Amino acid sequence: MSTASRESTVSHDPMTHAPVNHNLTALTLEDVPALTDLMNAIDAHEGFGEPTEEPSMREWLTMPDLDLATDTVAVREDGRLIAIGLLDVGASLDRDGRVRCQLMGGVHPDHRRRGLGTAVLDRLETRAAALAAQRHPGSSAVLRCGGGRDPEGEAEPRGGVDVRPVLDRRGYTRVRSWFEMRRELRGEAGAGLTELAGADVPGVSLRSPSAADREPTRLAHDAAFTDHWGSAPIPADRWAGWWDGHTSRHEHSSIAVDDRGTILAYALTQEDRPGHLHVGLVGTRPEARGRGLARAVLARSLASGRAAGYEEAQLEVDTESLTGATRLYEAVGFTRASVYATYEKPVPTA
Repeated sequence: MSTASRESTVSHDPMTHAPVNHNLTALTLEDVPALTDLMNAIDAHEGFGEPTEEPSMREWLTMPDLDLATDTVAVREDGRLIAIGLLDVGASLDRDGRVRCQLMGGVHPDHRRRGLGTAVLDRLETRAAALAAQRHPGSSAVLRCGGGRDPEGEAEPRGGVDVRPVLDRRGYTRVRSWFEMRRELRGEAGAGLTELAGADVPGVSLRSPSAADREPTRLAHDAAFTDHWGSAPIPADRWAGWWDGHTSRHEHSSIAVDDRGTILAYALTQEDRPGHLHVGLVGTRPEARGRGLARAVLARSLASGRAAGYEEAQLEVDTESLTGATRLYEAVGFTRASVYATYEKPVPTA
């Protein structure tokens, strides 16, 4: 085992205030069931309503370029997994020439305010600085992590309440906000989708993607997001893992193809939880914008989901989207449900 994957930390029992020793180890594939239980406990506490499944956690731990021994942290107490962390350093620089170091993880609700999150962040931040310098020598790097959901309007505020003070103390600042938007697909609320999906776009055909469309769609996505905040090209192996993931629903996804076979726009869907169609990605190549292609592929996917019996569609969008994506989604019936935050801080230069 790498020396970077084990160390001891001390927290305090919230009831007795007695010190409690923990070993910081790395995650392994054997942790998938325990990791699933932990993430679902966090989801239930935060009220996100997005429980996960073991196959998703296994895919998470087998991402390309992820070294479990050095890029993950596991905190255990009495053999139980109570906190985890995972680091994902970009293989490519983003549009601003920076290395994106995504920090992910969480602490079980029953074990918070014991310093465990701080211990996990200490480990991840140190590893992020080293790995970013190794992969992209001389480039500036930024630490990025989710700041949870804005608690406004909740009777018992949750969401970002627990994590944000920790991030504030560590020098992170809020740099971006994201709308979670939802659309009812059943009953009268879904009426009109079939007609909307049938709108013709001259010179373009709409269809569901096939296995052969995986790489062309990746290239279309890289082109579509070149000018978006924080974007970076997605490596083919990382894209393949996402494309072939067990929650992908290609039968309800849509692509717009011109007469030369070029994919101009796409709406890619997943089923993260039963009955809910997640629109994971929507994009249009810059040269094809302004033709209604994003609206066409999105409407087609929503109509397909409605016909298949899905209750609801859901997506996330940058509140400052330069392409006006929020207006597009509202035009096809999506409404704003929640606001989530992204926090960042620069990695100190050596």
